Amino acid sequence: RPIINMATPDFIGKFTANNPGIMTLQGTNQYVVGKESVVVIDVALSADSNLDGIIEQVEAMGAKKIEKILITHIHSDHCAGAVALKRRCGAKLGIHRSRKGYLGGEDFQYDDNDRIAFGGGELHVLHTPGHESGHCCFYEGGDKVLFSGDNILGYGTAVIHPPDGNMTDYLQSLERLLGFDISLILPGHGPLVGKPEEKIREYIKHRMERERQILNALRSGSQTIGDITQLIYKDVSAGLQRVAEFSVQAHLEKVMRDGRVKREGARYLLLADG
Repeated sequence: RPIINMATPDFIGKFTANNPGIMTLQGTNQYVVGKESVVVIDVALSADSNLDGIIEQVEAMGAKKIEKILITHIHSDHCAGAVALKRRCGAKLGIHRSRKGYLGGEDFQYDDNDRIAFGGGELHVLHTPGHESGHCCFYEGGDKVLFSGDNILGYGTAVIHPPDGNMTDYLQSLERLLGFDISLILPGHGPLVGKPEEKIREYIKHRMERERQILNALRSGSQTIGDITQLIYKDVSAGLQRVAEFSVQAHLEKVMRDGRVKREGARYLLLADG
């Protein structure tokens, strides 16, 4: 069935790519949106088995044509199969204007607040930088559905990897999403989110708590990313150690922009009024 579950509108289908892992959870969720003609959001793999799965999902929904392919962002687990699907089905491929030319086969660009039509409705483009500077979410206002890419996951938290990842931008993007009436979040990884406002506020609270922990670590004498990470991520697995360090770095860059911390080489120092 094209319906993900009973809470999901019948014009939305999903095919999860076979790319499970630490960062991708069960795999990348690729969405099919529309009725007669559809939009596909994210194409993770160029393998025939993945493209077959997406096309079979389109057919199961009774749709006749993939009209457009949209990319939430340029990380390979969301876009590596986009050009291959375009070539196979003749769809038009879009990307955020800041990433024009990145895939080498785009037909159009979109930007914040653009509207992209699909069979039976339209998607509102929301430029939501933070996880990646060109990241976009797509909001369907009729049923109040947000396709969140990697800004919000089904479980766990998004990775913010400097320099392109930016914690200040990310928190602003989350705050902006609170201004939309969202009944359902369909994330790039993991299960759907049925309580969107609660999830977004949980994300913001988590990030602010992490910021407090980092400032406290600086007060206690830790001065490097490695030392701070070891102090506040005591139980992190070896496979996620670098991810934890990226998060600490992103938070440190934010509090430097806020004027609370300065950097001297590899050392970060709390300012007197920080």
